[in-house]
Amino acid sequence: MIFKLLKIVVFSGVLLGQIDYESQIQPIFNNHCLECHVSINGSGALELDSYEYLMQGDSNNGPVVIPFNADSSLLYRVLLPDSVIVPNEPICCRMPKNSEPLHFSDQQKIYNWINEGANEFVLGIKSHSNVDKSKILVYPNPFNNTVTIKYELNDGGKVYLAIYDMLGREVKILVDTYETMGIKTIKWNADNQYGQKVPSGLYLYCMVTKEERKIKKLVLLN
Repeated sequence: MIFKLLKIVVFSGVLLGQIDYESQIQPIFNNHCLECHVSINGSGALELDSYEYLMQGDSNNGPVVIPFNADSSLLYRVLLPDSVIVPNEPICCRMPKNSEPLHFSDQQKIYNWINEGANEFVLGIKSHSNVDKSKILVYPNPFNNTVTIKYELNDGGKVYLAIYDMLGREVKILVDTYETMGIKTIKWNADNQYGQKVPSGLYLYCMVTKEERKIKKLVLLN
């Protein structure tokens, strides 16, 4: 039986104990779903590589998340084991496809997050990251030979930026040093740490500071 997360309200109105999408929900999708749920050609299929795409839903089912109602949200229902699914309900298959169900703790996080309102950020808690979430630009994406990652630091700090393949293997470290505040630009030439060109496909860039980890997809074309 699944229990809803109890929200603790303090005098300021800030909600504590909430599920944070960026650090707790998106990593679940990164680890289990991005092999299929990314769109290269705008097919209309459900994309799970960002909050914006998730909340758009897909062309067949429309929205898959109903804020404050996990039990009616298709995103959550397709994650449940067959044994707890109501017979004859209109769901074509269980997810992740051709894989074991998500661990119960991950199912619980998604359930709680939806019932809290499916917010992108924890309400009432301001990010203190030295990377402004709205000031990271990756272009072009998809790309052929070179992709540019441009970001702005609000203050100085240690920055780690690396490329990974979809199996979680480190391909190349782009930045691993202390950087001062300001706008930074780095290019990846679709090569590994030995300077060898990597095959086309899906990759992830991972940026880590002392306050935040951001993971997004890159699509390398032939």
